[in-house]
Amino acid sequence: MQDHASADDEDRALIAGVAAGDRAAFTTLCARHGGGALRLARALTPNEAAADDVLQDAFLAAFRHAKTYRGSSTVRAWLFTLTRNAAFHARKDVARREVPDTPLIELGLAAGFGDDPEVSASLAEDRVALEAALATLPEEERVVLLLRDMEGLSGEETAQTLAIGLPAMKSRLHRARLRIMAALRRKGVGHAGT
Repeated sequence: MQDHASADDEDRALIAGVAAGDRAAFTTLCARHGGGALRLARALTPNEAAADDVLQDAFLAAFRHAKTYRGSSTVRAWLFTLTRNAAFHARKDVARREVPDTPLIELGLAAGFGDDPEVSASLAEDRVALEAALATLPEEERVVLLLRDMEGLSGEETAQTLAIGLPAMKSRLHRARLRIMAALRRKGVGHAGT
């Protein structure tokens, strides 16, 4: 398996090729990161067609602005930032859904703090329930969970992609993890006899 530094070096070489007009480098970059960017676009949009449009806009922006990539983040994080920006731009006229601010203690209790770790681990095994639970999360929490836990970005990369500070990212991630555990528990996932 390729290590992160090696993959990042290859990505930087690809983006330099894209900046020089190399279409093969662009195709490789799209193949390499299109899946993750599409997952992010799906998390940020109401349907598959909108996600496809966002993905296309993000990679078009990457092609057009490859020369502006300065290397302050990984290419992957930069592409995810472009995807996030494309999604936000696509729906700037849509009012954002308000989410009640549930106190952390309530979220912790609903998530089952203090349960056996095996119970918590088994919650994540049911993919259908997990996807349904993800869909119930507010967008900002769904996206931070997707970037950090599913796409494997570092905390710093996740915060940078979301244009927020690291402490704010950690807070959102904690809240998202609690909400998803609570949603899975309500569905009975991970409990004996289910």
